Amino acid sequence: MNYKFYIAKRFLFSKKDSRFVSFITYISILGITLGVAVLIIAISILSGFEKEILDKVSGLVSHIQIHSFKNEGIPDYSLVIDTIKKSIPEQRGISAYTQREAVIRYKENVEGIVLKGILLESDLSAARFRLIKGEFNVTPVDTIFSRLIIGDKLAQKLNLEPGNKVIIFGLQGIPSPFNAPKIKQFIISGIYETGLRDYDDILIYTDLETTQKLFNLGNNVTGIEMNIENVDKVEETVSKLKILLGYPFYPRSLFKLYKGLFTWVELQKAPTPVILGLIILVATFNIIGTLLMMTLEKTHSIGILKSLGASKSDIMKIFIFDGLIIGFIGIVSGTMLGLGLSLLELKYRFFSLPEIYYMKNVPIFIIPEYIVLICIITFILVFLATLIPSYLASKFEPVKSLRFN
Repeated sequence: MNYKFYIAKRFLFSKKDSRFVSFITYISILGITLGVAVLIIAISILSGFEKEILDKVSGLVSHIQIHSFKNEGIPDYSLVIDTIKKSIPEQRGISAYTQREAVIRYKENVEGIVLKGILLESDLSAARFRLIKGEFNVTPVDTIFSRLIIGDKLAQKLNLEPGNKVIIFGLQGIPSPFNAPKIKQFIISGIYETGLRDYDDILIYTDLETTQKLFNLGNNVTGIEMNIENVDKVEETVSKLKILLGYPFYPRSLFKLYKGLFTWVELQKAPTPVILGLIILVATFNIIGTLLMMTLEKTHSIGILKSLGASKSDIMKIFIFDGLIIGFIGIVSGTMLGLGLSLLELKYRFFSLPEIYYMKNVPIFIIPEYIVLICIITFILVFLATLIPSYLASKFEPVKSLRFN
């Protein structure tokens, strides 16, 4: 064993020497432990928020939506879809849809909604995977009744269950005696829940043909939606589509469509690591105080080591080892504590959230790269914190040190 490392260990954990130095050593280790643990937990929660919001929104609205500047929507949508499939190899799903505002009525209850008509065989929404009641079936029953899939929040508000019959008024501008809305009867086929309250409350699914008739669209659709392999490259694909399709089409990514939601996540995420990183910074500065007090405590020992031939660099290395030992123990224990608490929350879901956060429980998403980065930065800060007291200890003169009491 390197004698400098051995002496450093003895300085830190010797039971014969000052108990006070040992006490503040443990306090320094605890400070780094808590700092690393809190930062790992915070980063895991914020990453979980970002992933959960992204998964829910992308499942609900697709990665890219293509609309037309013309009021009549998109004619010959099959031709547009074929063009995209041939030119955009990264697409992994594409479908036409209609989406307009409407009013739903059940008994005496009336609510404003967004009615979305889909092609069942190519639909990209995740509502089919989030059904809590009934079945995902939008095929019309007959010429009178079509089927609806509604959100859980709207179902609670209107007191609806699968099998109930409702009426929908298709709005085209401001209703008046000269602009009466079309009326259509529907049967509730299923109820879904995404966890996004604002969307479960208004978005309703039915078949494409029914909505085309309800809103007088003919064979046109209001939009085309598509998913791609890597959502992080969605803006690049949007740029390709703008060049490929040209006027009157305008594609938009889910990050642009729901900019407010993703901006909120970024605002939550940006300052938190900086604020919590200050905890680690303060903890590393505690190491300076610990080593300075140890330097005073071990002045006589430093004199003995120098009189035995230890160089200034040897003394400096001893105290650097002391700081690094404190930092290493703190980082390892902090990482274990942070990961342990994160995994426990992930498995047992101890903490619930109010509905304004779009999810029921605290989300956890552990990214190993972030944890490694936290450990490396903390270790670098610890090393830098050891340099000042180590340098001061190396400057002691042997004769004066031996006389020091």
